[in-house]
Amino acid sequence: MKRSKIAITLGLVFGIALSAVAFVYGYTRYILSLPTYDTEGPIPIETGLDQLPELEPSMKEGMKIPVYSNPEIRHIMLIGTDRRDSDSYGRSDSMILLSINEKTKKFHLTSFGRTIWVSIPKETDPRYKQYWSPNYALNAAHTWGGPRLLLKTIQRNFRIDVQEYAKVDFKSFVKVIDRVGGVSINLTKAEASHLRGQGFNVSAGTQLLNGDLALAYSRIRKIDSDWNRTGRQRAVIEALIKKIRSMSPTSLPRVVEDIMKNLETNIDKGQLQSYILNVFSYRNYDIDELLIPIEKYDAMARTKSGQEVYKINWVNNINAIRSFIEK
Repeated sequence: MKRSKIAITLGLVFGIALSAVAFVYGYTRYILSLPTYDTEGPIPIETGLDQLPELEPSMKEGMKIPVYSNPEIRHIMLIGTDRRDSDSYGRSDSMILLSINEKTKKFHLTSFGRTIWVSIPKETDPRYKQYWSPNYALNAAHTWGGPRLLLKTIQRNFRIDVQEYAKVDFKSFVKVIDRVGGVSINLTKAEASHLRGQGFNVSAGTQLLNGDLALAYSRIRKIDSDWNRTGRQRAVIEALIKKIRSMSPTSLPRVVEDIMKNLETNIDKGQLQSYILNVFSYRNYDIDELLIPIEKYDAMARTKSGQEVYKINWVNNINAIRSFIEK
């Protein structure tokens, strides 16, 4: 009789464990089915860049540097777009490289200025072929060829092997912020005044911003500059990461579901599952930030057509990014 009770108990335990495993497996498959996937495959490392026409001297020097890759650091380009219809890529309003350093246990957020003067590969969507120019502002890469052309442009110019991206448009961004219950941001007097002018009831100091307000905040530029705007975008991303990390295990799944539903990505399902399963270990990762170009206003220039852009010292900026993500 005693052995029979033990056998029954072990059977129940085994059954419960098996059911739990089956539930986790099934739920994970459901979560991974939600994003929109880009399955075109990896982005090859470009060669023969010394043959490219119309390269400026600083660009040429930067492209002599080998493309950086480190198995202990994973890179995901976070792209926020102003796309308003499914037939266009939209402008990449926000381009932030998230580097996950497994060795130092850090998240590194590198913001790229939208009007950095870069060399763009001639691999545009046929619909935008007529607009292509060998040298143009960085955010044109996404407009002309979507996330893949943006990653190729980042690789060519900044010499980083970035293979993964996660993209949301403004509408999806608002949904995600609302799902987590808003993000806390410390508003300056100028920022609060600007937002009140847009119809939001806010004041200076730490405020809980809902999705619409967080979007309006992250797009502020007129009161200062595009540099401050990218800083606001990083502030929202950092606040969102902190909010997610503080959530309870019971409320987190709904948030993950909403994020996945509104996500376009080329991260394969196996790697995406790994990121999801590491959410709780990522709670202890520190977060730091970098703005590119490092010269800021000193790099400001005008093209022959009068376009205001940033012509940067490529070697210095490439080295700054590498030092930042490794520290």
